[in-house]
Amino acid sequence: MIRTVLGELDPAAAGAVDSHDHLFLTTAVLPGEELDDEVAAATDVRAFASAGGGTLVQWTPRGLKRNLPGLRRISRSTGVHIVAATGRHRKVVYASRAVEPRLTTDELARALISDIAERSCGLIKIGISYGIITPDEEDALAAAARAHHATGAPIALHLEQGSAADLVLSSLLGKGVGPESIVLGHLGRNPELPPIIAAAESGAWLCLDTPAPRHPLSTERLAHIITTLIDRGHLDQLLLGADTTVASARSEPLSFGPAALLASVVPRVTDAVDPDAMSRLLIDNPARAWAFAR
Repeated sequence: MIRTVLGELDPAAAGAVDSHDHLFLTTAVLPGEELDDEVAAATDVRAFASAGGGTLVQWTPRGLKRNLPGLRRISRSTGVHIVAATGRHRKVVYASRAVEPRLTTDELARALISDIAERSCGLIKIGISYGIITPDEEDALAAAARAHHATGAPIALHLEQGSAADLVLSSLLGKGVGPESIVLGHLGRNPELPPIIAAAESGAWLCLDTPAPRHPLSTERLAHIITTLIDRGHLDQLLLGADTTVASARSEPLSFGPAALLASVVPRVTDAVDPDAMSRLLIDNPARAWAFAR
């Protein structure tokens, strides 16, 4: 099953999935770009539904105003399934007095398990720095592994500029987390293909971002990454997400965001990727990636 903000969902009913997005997000590193408007978020989700979307996976973790009550209201009003995250981001993302970065491994593990068991969170998101895993991030990975083993929830990783996938995989696999429960985010932002291919060879999920205002990525580059990975036998590990992180993106809904993923980006990428493969990326693969381990 997939755990949504409104309860358990049969993966077969998820439909087309935006596997990485944010409807609510307030962070110290993006002043003035807060995603804190519930009406605007609901408008985005309705547009996503009109474009054929069925499920949206929000990666905003604890302490960044993820607005779980708002997510439930939006899901009820739009009919779109929403998967919410627990977890902890990189320390720099939080305000100076935030509680989350100060939690010990034990405290964080208990908080993650509580979010999953009592607040219907469906994934554990952990933020990782560029090229390294800092001590507090290693603590967060340890807490995530404990929570995964206790609940079965998948673990999703923010990899800064697509780096450190090898380090993260070594850490989580060493803690007994199977690759089928690991979703690596932002790998498409790595300018080099070999690390992306190496991450795919681990058996983990690769969630590739579509173009966004702060992270320009041409659809040609995205298509090249996808086709390269498909040619190497990794079609069944690929996911797509719009990763909306700034309010200004909402002024261009046909270029950025969940609706654009389906209405604008996918049609351009299908010039290089056949429709059957794209259906796997949007429907079949997410149904497995976001399901809880048994």
